[in-house]
Amino acid sequence: MKNKKILQQAATSFKSLRLMNSTENKNNVKIRKMKKIALALAVVLIAGINSGFANHPVDVSKRAVAAFHADFHLAKDVNWKESPRYVQAQFNLDNQVMYAYYNPDGSFICLLRNILTTELPSYLRNDIKKNYSGYWVSELMKVDADQGTSYFIRLENGDGSVVLRSENEGEWRIYNLPDPSAKRNVTL
Repeated sequence: MKNKKILQQAATSFKSLRLMNSTENKNNVKIRKMKKIALALAVVLIAGINSGFANHPVDVSKRAVAAFHADFHLAKDVNWKESPRYVQAQFNLDNQVMYAYYNPDGSFICLLRNILTTELPSYLRNDIKKNYSGYWVSELMKVDADQGTSYFIRLENGDGSVVLRSENEGEWRIYNLPDPSAKRNVTL
């Protein structure tokens, strides 16, 4: 009888030990899975942080890039273009696409962005309503430069379109776009 009791206790102990080992194995599997998830998250975060800093173009003027980062340090999704006369950075800031232009030496030229007609100064908006009531706005840009602020607007109707420009709080004037087939230098 004693042997039977001892065997029952041993069997119970063995079952308990097996249950404990099974529980420990399950916990170990959970811990290993959690470690893998944490490692994957860390890799994703590090890759995201590095991609934000790795957006330095190889073939663009370093001075222009440095000046841009100083002026627009919160910019996201920066894309670069360079010509012999200027460097263009297209980027997002405050959920709006903007274009910053710099000379290759890093000096700021201008900032260009599309705007809504409600963002125009009221005197310019009223002038459009008064003199161009039969037109609709197809493009409207604000250009900020050291020399001041300019607005460009393309108005269209069934017969054609007209481009107007207002500089430094002045009135609208017809702006003749350069002929794309003509080879001449155009300054902003």
